[in-house]
Amino acid sequence: MRLARATLAVAVMLSVASCSQLELAQLYYANSGSEARLAHALPVTLPFRDVDGWILLPASVNGKPPVDFVLDTGASMLALLAGEKSQALGLDMSNTHRLGDEDDLAAPTAAPQSGLDIDFGPVTLLDQTALAIPVETIKCAEEVRDAPFVGVVGHELLSRYVVEVNYDRHEVVLHDPDTYEYTGNGRIVHADISGRQPFVDAAITAPDGASYNARMHVDSGAGIVASLFPSTNAAIVPPQDGKEKNACFVGGKATYLTGTSVEMALGDGPAVTTPVDYATGGEVIDTGQNGRLGARFLRNYNVVFDYSRERMILEPRAATVALR
Repeated sequence: MRLARATLAVAVMLSVASCSQLELAQLYYANSGSEARLAHALPVTLPFRDVDGWILLPASVNGKPPVDFVLDTGASMLALLAGEKSQALGLDMSNTHRLGDEDDLAAPTAAPQSGLDIDFGPVTLLDQTALAIPVETIKCAEEVRDAPFVGVVGHELLSRYVVEVNYDRHEVVLHDPDTYEYTGNGRIVHADISGRQPFVDAAITAPDGASYNARMHVDSGAGIVASLFPSTNAAIVPPQDGKEKNACFVGGKATYLTGTSVEMALGDGPAVTTPVDYATGGEVIDTGQNGRLGARFLRNYNVVFDYSRERMILEPRAATVALR
C-alpha cells in the first residue's frame, strides 16, 4: 500500500544466521513448539479484508477487542505496531531496545511481549511471543501510523498450515499439510523456504531485451508490485530517468527508482508485464535474492502457500487485477 510518499514493508526478518546475540536467537525460536487451538477440525476459514493487496485478518489479543493482522510471508516473527491504534492491548513497552545492528533494515527497536493468545476465531495461537515495535522509532513513522493494521503474522501460520488465499471470496483457508491434496488447475511454482520465508525463481526480460534469471523474495507484507536489486546482478540496470521513492522497513528506510516494466515469468507460466522499482541503496539481502514480489503482485492471483511441499500455487482470479 502506498502511504503518503513512501511504501511500507513491515517484514520482521530477524535471521539467526546473522545474529550475534543470544537474545535474538531466543526470540526467533520463542514460538517453536507452541500450540494452536482449533474451533473444529481442519480446514478452517478466516475472512479477510483486501486493502490494496494486503491480507488483513481480525484477531483478538488476550481477549481484547480485535485488531487487524496482516498476513506477511516476509515475517519470521509475530509483531505488533505499538501506537495509538494498539493502546487497548496494554502492551508493556518498558523493555524497548534495538534488536540488531543500527544499519540493518530488518532489525527493529522493540519490546518483546510474551504470553499472548492470538484468537483469529476458528484458530487461536496460544502462549505466543511477539515484538512490539513503537511506531515512533520507525524512520517513516507518519506513514506507519496510517497503516491499516496493528499486527503482523507470518511464520506462525504459514509453517503450521497449508494457507490458501482466495481474493475472490475474501477468505483464507487453513489446511492440514498431512492430508492436503491440490486438485485445481493453478500454476505450481517451486518455493525455496529459507529463513522461514519463500523464494521463487523468475525469468525476466528487461526493457532493452536483455534476459536474466532472478531469485525473488515472496513478501506479502510489502506494499509493492515488485522490486529488483541492481547491486546483486549486473544485468539489472536501473532507469536513468527514474523517479526516486522511499520504502519503510521496521529497521530503517530504503530508496528506490521507479522504472519501466519488465516481462516476468514464474515457473512454466507465461511472462507478465510487471512494474518494478530498483533499489539504489540499502536492502534486506540475506539469502542471495535479486528482488522482491509484494502484495500488489500476489493479489492478481488466488494463492496457495504450501511450505510443507516447498511450493506456491497461483490460480487465475475471476477478474484480472491491474498490476500497479
